[in-house]
Amino acid sequence: MNMKIGNSLFAALAAAALAAGCAPLGSYKLGSTLAEADRDVYLAPVLNESDQAQAARELQRALAREIRREGTLRIVPLEEASTRLDVVVTGYEQDSIAYSSTDTDRPTQYRMALSARVSFRRLPRPGAGTTNEVPIYVTPRLVGTENFSGGSDSVAAKLACLPQAAKALSESIVENCANAW
Repeated sequence: MNMKIGNSLFAALAAAALAAGCAPLGSYKLGSTLAEADRDVYLAPVLNESDQAQAARELQRALAREIRREGTLRIVPLEEASTRLDVVVTGYEQDSIAYSSTDTDRPTQYRMALSARVSFRRLPRPGAGTTNEVPIYVTPRLVGTENFSGGSDSVAAKLACLPQAAKALSESIVENCANAW
């Protein structure tokens, strides 16, 4: 066999074997760093300090969906919980990011940002000798953003975008809680 062909064939076979051997690693997900005992969470009602009336409702829904989807935390009633997640929507911003090519005063695309204060705490365990809540993950501001087109009905577009911004924010919240030390 020609040496060049032999080397090429060997290199191709080696690459295929390496790719096949590493394929399971591509789907590997590093587990949560959160202790198993801290995974039963009470999701408190989301509070709203923003000027967007539906923000708390959308974030509450998004958080519940994301917790179930992600799978590390389990939502339970307060009396069964080992941890508590409190979230307060603190801000809602909408900025124009693109304008009509024919009318430069008319925005055609916007960026929505939803921000929140997050407190994820271990609840007191009287049987274990603890009587105070212990912070696991606390942050004064976490932001979720989403872009949307305004078109002729920017109000409807804004309302359609709010669940997406809430989803982006909920993903950040759950990821930070599930991977807290």
